[in-house]
Amino acid sequence: MFFLLGTLFCGFNLLFNNEHHFDLKNLKFDRNLGFLLMVFVLFAGISIFFSVNIENSLYAFFRFLEFFLLYILIILEILPLRWLIATFVGAVLFSSLIGIFQFIFQHSLGLKFLGESVVSNTSTAVAKLNFLGFKLLRSYGTFAHPNIFSAYVLIALIFVYFLNKHEFFVKKSFYFVVLGILFLAFLLTFSKTTLVALLFLPFFLLRKKFTTRLKIFVFCLLAIVVILAFISEITTLERLRFMAISLKLFLNKPFGVGLANFTDEMSQFSFYKLLPWNYQPVHNVFLLALNEIGFAGCITLILIFIYGLYESVKKKEAIFFALMFVLLIMGLFDHYLFSLYQGQFLFWFIMSVVTCIHLQKPQRS
Repeated sequence: MFFLLGTLFCGFNLLFNNEHHFDLKNLKFDRNLGFLLMVFVLFAGISIFFSVNIENSLYAFFRFLEFFLLYILIILEILPLRWLIATFVGAVLFSSLIGIFQFIFQHSLGLKFLGESVVSNTSTAVAKLNFLGFKLLRSYGTFAHPNIFSAYVLIALIFVYFLNKHEFFVKKSFYFVVLGILFLAFLLTFSKTTLVALLFLPFFLLRKKFTTRLKIFVFCLLAIVVILAFISEITTLERLRFMAISLKLFLNKPFGVGLANFTDEMSQFSFYKLLPWNYQPVHNVFLLALNEIGFAGCITLILIFIYGLYESVKKKEAIFFALMFVLLIMGLFDHYLFSLYQGQFLFWFIMSVVTCIHLQKPQRS
């Protein structure tokens, strides 16, 4: 409600503030990417007509519209980009401190009013790591799952690099402290998907400083990922089963089953009896889009990523490419960018940044 009221008053300000006349022609943002995202939202709306549960789809579509409106506010420069990025980093930094202490104490800190999940290393149905016979609680921060938390922290790390390039940090020591806290919190989530994405970031962002020591560091991280992959063999098999269900569902319903309806339909196309905890969306946003909003919506989403990566290479924008690449890795191996509120916010916020970021030039203070 506060978001909608804020948007309403922003609209009044644009209409009646003569001192700052709003001129769309003078705004600088990537209109092609904006158009593709608008088409994506349009196909999400059309999917309601093919929905097997209209109530679910309507609610999910209104959420799409909410985030698309936020995207519009950012690219129209109603909300200042650099300070939004700084606010994002500050919020994730605070959550990172919570996540670090969660790992130290191996339980939540009683901050439920901030969105913290009630978890501990002795609780069932929580994300834990088996290490030498001990069950270690993975850091949740103030998020619904460590994987989502790790995604936010990884994006915050890229944004810290971006802010440093724009000379946002007055003291270098503060810059390194922020990096250290975020990186420690990131490691304590034990998220393999985002760790794989992190391994590639030095190649994009530190090409001129990519020394032998840094290469050894990246190799060690890669070894950690391989070890963790062997530990979680069961999770890998489960995700492959979800993909088989997804493909069978598409062959039967190529126009989709409507937003937020994958889990409602998956049992009809499963090769085995699903247990209660098996009812999860397929862990791939492209397959999830294929199942819920149909072939056209999935193709549009693929084009969004292809165009974004192509433009970043064309314009030689390393930060732009890093954001799109990380988002792609997340989308290939999980569903939260499309299915969960926190994930949807991350997707649209990054899209709003990359729509404008390659047009921003570093400013000397």
